[in-house]
Amino acid sequence: MWQNQVFSGFSDHFKKYLWPIEKKELSFFIPMTAIMMCALYNFAALRSIKDSLVVSNIGAESISFLKLWLTLPAAIIFTLIYLKLSNKFSLNIVFYIITSCFLGFFTFFCLWLYPNRDALHYSGETVDNLTILYPHLKWFIRIASNWTYALMYIFSELWSVVIINLMFWQFANHLVNTNDAKRFYPLFGLIGNIGLVIAGNVLVFFSDISLVNESIIRLASHANAQNSDISLKLSILSVIFSGIIMLCIMYYLNSTMQKKKFYNNRSTEDTVTKLSFIDSIKLIFSTKYIGYLTVIIICYGFTINILEGPWKAKIKELHPSQQEYLTFMGHFNIWMGASCITFMIIGGNILRFFGWKVAALFTPAVIGITGVAFFTFVIFSDTLNNDANILWFNPLLAAVFAGAAQNILSKSSKYSLFDATKEMAYIPLSLELRTKGKAAAEVVGAKFGKSLGAIIQSSIFTLIPSANFSEMTYILLTIFVVVITVWIVDVLALSSEYKRVNVEESKK
Repeated sequence: MWQNQVFSGFSDHFKKYLWPIEKKELSFFIPMTAIMMCALYNFAALRSIKDSLVVSNIGAESISFLKLWLTLPAAIIFTLIYLKLSNKFSLNIVFYIITSCFLGFFTFFCLWLYPNRDALHYSGETVDNLTILYPHLKWFIRIASNWTYALMYIFSELWSVVIINLMFWQFANHLVNTNDAKRFYPLFGLIGNIGLVIAGNVLVFFSDISLVNESIIRLASHANAQNSDISLKLSILSVIFSGIIMLCIMYYLNSTMQKKKFYNNRSTEDTVTKLSFIDSIKLIFSTKYIGYLTVIIICYGFTINILEGPWKAKIKELHPSQQEYLTFMGHFNIWMGASCITFMIIGGNILRFFGWKVAALFTPAVIGITGVAFFTFVIFSDTLNNDANILWFNPLLAAVFAGAAQNILSKSSKYSLFDATKEMAYIPLSLELRTKGKAAAEVVGAKFGKSLGAIIQSSIFTLIPSANFSEMTYILLTIFVVVITVWIVDVLALSSEYKRVNVEESKK
């Protein structure tokens, strides 16, 4: 008898704290988490691929120029296209169109652009001569000379905000109500982040060609291909394969929902918006609630951009070759995935038991504390080494690992609580605001946030061509603290609005 009581108590606690999903909900929950896992696998793999191409071949300082002058305009253009598509097609059709476009580009890059890069890029001698003649345009010249890498960087950067932040969560927000979101959303991330671990292991595996089957190597080989070329192409092919699986699961999910409407008795067939393009723009910019959401997205993008530049510059110093960089990022993704899974368990319980406001404040607090610690460590690492005279202390290696720890903790809190609370805030809104307001806030807001940081960095690099991240640390730290403060104030204001909108929604 007591054994049954113990088992029953354990089962209740497991369901309450770790698995609050009902059996009848699994037919919806499992496909959604599988889509999330594929999307996050691609995100992790693409992040490593784009960084290995750009940081190793152009330089970490070029990232701020890419985000400001290329990624931000691309995000604005995409948002305008998305607003048009959402007036003509349902949400699931828009998902198929946009995802297929991304996969089409990755296929084109893998099979033609990358193998022919030597013919498509300027020679190193030409680039060196141009940078000597026009030193203030140094980074623009280097980016233009490696334009295929820049193009790959743009599409890889947009994958996370377009496919994950916009398309996946748009789909989820339409089908899940506010109460169920507290149970579902943290678990979407918990299981989905297994994709990060898989991506890390796949990248590490492909980095050692001797472990790969010869028939697979031939598939990714081309004329004069080096081992690093084959590793990169295999990584991109895995992204394409994962994307195809994601599309198949989405098709299955939509087909099942249309037949049975098995979750919340809702379908994606009624998601075509009706406002004109001009009216949609007016609605977005006149809504204070969307403004608050946009600010927190901008603050997140800004702080991450301020931190990642100095960290990636340190990685390049430690791992200068493209192959070494890709391998390091593979191991980094493994640790990232493990950390995210742990944070998801903690974050889900914080959200359910402490409420939206506490959960929403958790991410800026974690990023603020770890960011200040990272900047402080970079500033004083050389001083500490000289004062202590510790021969075994390697400031470069320590700075890379300190940055990795900061990145892992900040991204883990972002995936576990920032995304969940942000997406919950969209649920009570009208279809027009959920669709078009979210597109403006997520795509443009995210890239605008990163571009603000890029403006500061690129301006310094343009005015002072010899400048590097190490010389900018004090300035970046000061700006970082100011933005974290703005973020916390905005969350408190959004919390009040969120409560009000939920009360109004419950009365309908």
